[in-house]
Amino acid sequence: MKRKRTRPCDSVTPSDALEDEGYRFVVPVDPQPTDFDAQGHLNNAAIGRLFNDMRIAYIRRYLGEPWTDFLRTEGIVVVAREVHVLYESEGLPSEEYVGAMRYVRREGRGAIIEQRMIEAVTGRAVARAWVSQVLVRAGAVADWPDFYFTLVAEAEGRAIEQRPSVRREWGSGS
Repeated sequence: MKRKRTRPCDSVTPSDALEDEGYRFVVPVDPQPTDFDAQGHLNNAAIGRLFNDMRIAYIRRYLGEPWTDFLRTEGIVVVAREVHVLYESEGLPSEEYVGAMRYVRREGRGAIIEQRMIEAVTGRAVARAWVSQVLVRAGAVADWPDFYFTLVAEAEGRAIEQRPSVRREWGSGS
């Protein structure tokens, strides 16, 4: 579902372009001075933290206290099973950034997320990430509660595709 523009087509912003790509969660990303290395570039590890901060902001905006209460009550931890980051260009301290996140699918017990970070004025790609998250209770992978993906579907404006797992079980060692 494309959103209706209130500006002429020639004034499409990089944030608009992310929304046109299907990202409904698009937010400013605000690196701290310590996120830049001695060469004056946005540090790769800082980008990973900024992506994590973006996932937390998504949860706060769309799932809120019902989700965090569930985690506490059930003794469950959200674990990033896999994180893949593609660094596409250097970020500089003089630049502003925009980030975007979306749920792509469920794969077995994993929730698959895509993230992007771009320079806010030009739209130059800085980094993108692919993340597989699972729930863990007492060292074992747990099932996601139905209400979680109901809320995510509302936030995303679409049902989240579910596929069978092609991965080994958490902690299988083989």
